[in-house]
Amino acid sequence: MLSIFFGSFLVGLSGAMAPGPLMAIAISKSTKDWKASLKLITGHVLLEALLVMLLLVGVRTIPPVLMRAISLAGGIFLLYMGISQLFEAKDPSLISNTGNSRFPLPVQGALVSFSNPYFLLWWFSVGSAFLFRAREHLLSGVLLFYSGHILSDISWYTFLGVAGQFLHKPSWKGVYRIVLVSMSFVLIGFGVYFLLAAFRGDFSHVL
Repeated sequence: MLSIFFGSFLVGLSGAMAPGPLMAIAISKSTKDWKASLKLITGHVLLEALLVMLLLVGVRTIPPVLMRAISLAGGIFLLYMGISQLFEAKDPSLISNTGNSRFPLPVQGALVSFSNPYFLLWWFSVGSAFLFRAREHLLSGVLLFYSGHILSDISWYTFLGVAGQFLHKPSWKGVYRIVLVSMSFVLIGFGVYFLLAAFRGDFSHVL
């Protein structure tokens, strides 16, 4: 049974550490408040709980038209966030103020994750394979799988939050601006990538 937990943790950690739009936002927000990354990941893990329940009740595939719609909406959303951060980078404030978005951080975490079609494809392929093996041990197996997975997310994003505090000092303001601009372009890049994927409609290469 413990192999389910540790296997889920290690696989989840490899995914959590992979560069992506959620990590880009976490890095930029954590320079203001180390707890920001934890708030972001809260929305992410709640979305994953919903996906686990959907898989358990029998949802197995995502219609191609829905994948394209998610990719299109996600691309637009990430472009908006990336451009907004670029404007903020003109005069970044190191005062803890993570509430300047229209969306609370947990909502941002869920929206950014859901807007990433490759996050969904991972759950409906790799994630579902692990989940169904864990389900052989009934509820305890599912809980061990989910606990191991979200612990990997929480561990990595806690690390990002603490590391971001090195940029909190006023003397690091220039470095913070560079980080903010860099993460803005990462978000814009993912936004463009998702938009192109929506128009192409080809997601098979990630399965």
